[in-house]
Amino acid sequence: MFGLNIIFVISYFYSSEGAIVKNYIKNSQYASQEVRQFFIFVPEILSIAVPVLSALVFISLTGYYGFVCFYARFLFYRIEEKIRHLSKDCSCVPIIHAYVDLTSLMISLDDYLSFSAFVIVLSSLSGLFYVNFGIHFLCVGDVLHFLAAEIWFSILVCMIILSASAANRASLAAKEAIYSLPGRIPRYYYELEVIIRSECMRDVSLTLWKIYEIDRSLILSALGTLITYGMLLVTMGSTIKSKPQEAQ
Repeated sequence: MFGLNIIFVISYFYSSEGAIVKNYIKNSQYASQEVRQFFIFVPEILSIAVPVLSALVFISLTGYYGFVCFYARFLFYRIEEKIRHLSKDCSCVPIIHAYVDLTSLMISLDDYLSFSAFVIVLSSLSGLFYVNFGIHFLCVGDVLHFLAAEIWFSILVCMIILSASAANRASLAAKEAIYSLPGRIPRYYYELEVIIRSECMRDVSLTLWKIYEIDRSLILSALGTLITYGMLLVTMGSTIKSKPQEAQ
């Protein structure tokens, strides 16, 4: 992922997007020549600093979030597998305690990183929208520059959504397996019912800032939103371009 950032930064200096920004600053009528010479380096500094800083922050958060999600998914499925092959004479209390500990981990992860996940997904979708907008309206020829950004933002979105949705599905599967324990071990039916009702009744799922429960369908919803707003902007741009021609 750092390689994508390096490609994005290097390709910016050879892209027409960078040339457009430079020409705008050079030909600006709102500043003196000295000020323009000073500010002409600002876009280049920002084009290096912003991707590097965002890469350091986003890669760290996304990597940690994805690792915890996939590890929780693995442990939830292990619990489900153990319950599926549980004999009637085995003690299931350690399994219930392991499930309770895992749900506490999921709750803590959602409490501390749900806002970070929301920011990463929202900023990545905004980046995808900007990139596709730039491909259509600004400079179609800068394929490498926009392709690196497109892949970068897509990876961030998929890492958050796919890992969190996998953990949510595994948590639900383990919860259903826990609920089936009293029926699997009728000998301790009432004792298990008491334990499960007192400790395992909470609905646990990873969310985006406590607003939206993360599911794989969110990717399709996000793509649909991007396409809808993209078509709207394309229509508006075509209308604006056609008005001067009609006036002539």
